[in-house]
Amino acid sequence: MSHCVVTGGADGIGRAVVEQYAALGWAVTIIDRDAERAQAVSDAVAAHKTNVTFIEADLAQHNWSAAVLPRLATLPLADLVVHSAGISAVGAFAESDLVLQQSVLDVNLRAPLQLTAGMLRENQIAPGGSLVFISSLSVFTGYPGATVYAASKDGVAAYARSLRVALAWQELHVLTVFPGPTRTAHARRYSPDNRRENRRMRPQQLAALIVQAVQRRQAVLIPGANNQLFAFAGRIAPALTELLMRKTILEKLPRTSVAQSQNTSKRL
Repeated sequence: MSHCVVTGGADGIGRAVVEQYAALGWAVTIIDRDAERAQAVSDAVAAHKTNVTFIEADLAQHNWSAAVLPRLATLPLADLVVHSAGISAVGAFAESDLVLQQSVLDVNLRAPLQLTAGMLRENQIAPGGSLVFISSLSVFTGYPGATVYAASKDGVAAYARSLRVALAWQELHVLTVFPGPTRTAHARRYSPDNRRENRRMRPQQLAALIVQAVQRRQAVLIPGANNQLFAFAGRIAPALTELLMRKTILEKLPRTSVAQSQNTSKRL
């Protein structure tokens, strides 16, 4: 039985990935801090009669790997590791809680690096296995109002790109995913405008595309024609996408936050 490890597998994109691979008959290990939601996922995939393991860990803490890696060592080698856990913090950076912003970096960037390094060092990834990193469309467009989130996702993309080259001689596959707006509680929580939420890609659709990309051993996945077009525009006309992101995100933040952000930019 193949084995998939998913961080943030209790909700959102991570949960959809867990459900996809459970339906394919894979054993699945969920790394998440939310035991209640993880149990709900386990109950939801019970009909597939697959093995679901839950490892409770708060990836914002610096010592989580000391408990996680020994647990993974008791399980079959991972044929697939999906780094899906992610958090955000929205608002003018000058007014933000820097402790929270540090947590964004810890969960979104440090944790994937730390888990990948630990599993490679302990030989916990099966020969020919795959590593999937969930980045963001913001790599191509920017993300005003969530600057640290954008920085963390840029970092993940750069890390994955370099890792893909470094691991090629071991025949390990690395896929970087750049999702656009996705219909998750995470997106709903941080978006300044949810009136068109039904236009966002369903996480189940995104997970199905990830499964296909892993099977094809793709290097990059930008899911959906609209996202691909927006990424292309970000490459050739960055001023245009920056204007669109400003109109759709930054200007919909509370006016005091926007004014503070603009004043800070002028001072810098």
